[in-house]
Amino acid sequence: MDADRATAHSLAQTAAPSCGLVRHTSRGGEARRYAMSSAIPCAVLMCHAPIVVPEVGGRRSADCAATTAAMGVVARRLVDSAPDVIVVITPHGPRRTGSWGVLAGPLGGDFGRFGAPHVAHQFAYDAAAAAALRDRARDLGLDTYVAAGSPLDHGALVPLHFVARAGWLGPTLIVSLPWPGSDTEARMGQAIAAAASGRGERWSVLASGDMSHRLIPGAPSGYHPGAKAFDEALVAAIDAGDLRRASAIDADLRDLAAEDAVDSIVVAAGAVGWDNTGHERLAYEGPFGVGYMEAVLHRAGA
Repeated sequence: MDADRATAHSLAQTAAPSCGLVRHTSRGGEARRYAMSSAIPCAVLMCHAPIVVPEVGGRRSADCAATTAAMGVVARRLVDSAPDVIVVITPHGPRRTGSWGVLAGPLGGDFGRFGAPHVAHQFAYDAAAAAALRDRARDLGLDTYVAAGSPLDHGALVPLHFVARAGWLGPTLIVSLPWPGSDTEARMGQAIAAAASGRGERWSVLASGDMSHRLIPGAPSGYHPGAKAFDEALVAAIDAGDLRRASAIDADLRDLAAEDAVDSIVVAAGAVGWDNTGHERLAYEGPFGVGYMEAVLHRAGA
């Protein structure tokens, strides 16, 4: 049993079935578009709650141990895909209506806002790759702008913390979502794939997102008894490898749940041509009133 599987197995023995570390995996079908799948070898979903970083969580880390372990496993899946560039989709960067932010270097930040200023990261930046992405986005009718890359928002910094710990030293691009309602997420995914393909490179995609923020009394966005229905629907879609079903969850339910995962997932799905090869959910839990899910959405050759 390799280290990743051993970690998953160990925690799965102690976590409740409804909120612990689990494995749901499938090889999926054959890639719909060879060029797209070869340009994007891996796409993943990772949460962005600072508390899952042990140096931030402190004593409360035990309550989200399954998530922390799964973040490490997914980060290793991403790095092991041997990408030339990792592209992070963040819902907490600067936002504009109908326009996508592509962050400029230097890229870095720390967890000082969350009581751990000593946990800090800097990430390599490739200006030519960023320009290629903006060009391909323009080709597809998308508007982009350049935004500052330091300090990084927690939507990017939390998952990248685990990616850095997994050994990532290569170039990183950070893409900030527009405000909801543009319906351009899949096209941005296509632009990412086109930019990678045009440069003859492999770019892996990290979709950052948390699920319902209203699962229990005292949750960040207030409690709503219907919010768990969103998490159940998204978990079921990811378990099935049904990225289109994940993207089509009822808009009113998404609003009620106060989620910020679906748009990032749709970007990743567009980048891989909606191909679910190698899909794998590593964990889901909501110990603090926010749903956290870690999953591989696509992994070529899995």
